[in-house]
Amino acid sequence: MSAIEPVETAGLAARVEAWQGRRALVVGDLMLDEYREGEVERMSPEAPVPIVRVSSLRTAPGGAANVARNVASLGARCVLVGVVGRDGEGERLFADLGEAGIDASGVIATGSRPTTHKLRISAGDRQVVRVDREEVAPLGESETRRLRSACAEAMEGADVVVLQDYGKGLLGGGLAEWIVALARERSLPVVADPKRDLARFRGADLVKPNAIEAEALGVALGAGSGIGRALLEKLREAIGGGEIVVTRGPAGITALDGAGRLIEAPTEAREVFDVQGAGDTTLAALALAKVARASLAEACIVANAAASVAVAKVGTAVVSVEELNARLPSVLEAFRIRRQDDAVAAARSSRATAHEEDERRS
Repeated sequence: MSAIEPVETAGLAARVEAWQGRRALVVGDLMLDEYREGEVERMSPEAPVPIVRVSSLRTAPGGAANVARNVASLGARCVLVGVVGRDGEGERLFADLGEAGIDASGVIATGSRPTTHKLRISAGDRQVVRVDREEVAPLGESETRRLRSACAEAMEGADVVVLQDYGKGLLGGGLAEWIVALARERSLPVVADPKRDLARFRGADLVKPNAIEAEALGVALGAGSGIGRALLEKLREAIGGGEIVVTRGPAGITALDGAGRLIEAPTEAREVFDVQGAGDTTLAALALAKVARASLAEACIVANAAASVAVAKVGTAVVSVEELNARLPSVLEAFRIRRQDDAVAAARSSRATAHEEDERRS
């Protein structure tokens, strides 16, 4: 098995430059994230709950819409395909997408389900409650036909297909499998973020579950618990040999490339304000790195750098090219230190094994 190629800061910056202006198709569950912030001055006389006097309100695209927003903020062009309801939240999401410069012509509005809406109410630095409005049933035949048509049209001129599954019904019912097959026919790389069902993404070039999702998927496949080579090999086998990237929060990324090389990519320790949306940012960065023909090690470092910027912001946030490039050197250094430590540990283990063998022979 060949060694992982050396990674340099200049090479990473060249990858970022290489994806500028390229085109990504993002398909998945769309959400509107809403934030209302204020202060608590007293308890309600109606029930034992605080009264929050709201002083500010903002909305942001969430879910696959946040992936699209990060693709655009990182300098690529983005076409988004998904579903919203015919409601005020859907109108707000369309407006936010337009402001972000995202082509939302592939987003269809339907009267059969509401726009997925997550309302977070905070007092000071503490979230008091989150209120969700959503429908997770599979889409109807008419909506699925419209989505297939939108995807087929959007693939014309695309450089990568990105699938973000939050389990809200859009990528069920065979749509994910159909998209992967069509992308392979057109020689387009597919990068996917699964929720619970890995089989629907078989044939994807790269699949990115988080640690909790990966362990749950691995248990179902008989790999047991723990993020290690055995689990990643089971996941890779399940998707047909593509690359597996498992995000592990502050522990960084553990990945397995197509040649079976295990990659441990730590991230630099940094104060975390909000992990919300970090997975969307990571997915966007991995997909764009794939467009730029980065190695998996390079892609993981770029993704870690992008996520480290996102978690330092409050709420669903985007990362700019300037912010990403500023973070790359320190995250690359953390990667190098980890590789050196791993090499030392491997050498010690090898010497210990050789010593034990000598002892047995004597």
